[in-house]
Amino acid sequence: MTQQTTLTLCECGKSNIAFTGAPVLRFICHCTICQAVYNKPYADIVLLKSSQVLKPADLALEFHKHRRPPAVNRGVCPSCKKPVLAAMPLAPKFGLAFIPSSNLPADYALPAPSFHTFYNSRVADVNDAAPKISGYWKSQWAVTKGFIAGLMK
Repeated sequence: MTQQTTLTLCECGKSNIAFTGAPVLRFICHCTICQAVYNKPYADIVLLKSSQVLKPADLALEFHKHRRPPAVNRGVCPSCKKPVLAAMPLAPKFGLAFIPSSNLPADYALPAPSFHTFYNSRVADVNDAAPKISGYWKSQWAVTKGFIAGLMK
């Protein structure tokens, strides 16, 4: 079976990456870091294995960690400052890659979000059927558990 490559672009189109296969998980994050980085009330994110991400050789993102480890290293386009890729290494040659859903092509068939994390930090209530998870450890556990379940599919 041939894996499809999907291109993702930042809002200005100057920074891009691609990934193979389907995302392992999609979720909505309401943490204050995502609110600041995305400049929105929440971040709509697809989660992949880092090995699924294909970075061009000339990719020059600005990466920042916004808290002490374990922390997601968030990369933004140097031109428009919009999020492109975030990474969290877990073990040698294995880690998580986070891509904003809004960077995917309009015709990409996104799965429904599995849940909302850090809902206790929300700016406004969200009226949907996805579970709402509050608290740091509960939110971290939901992403970890969702990622592992997605790998088993």
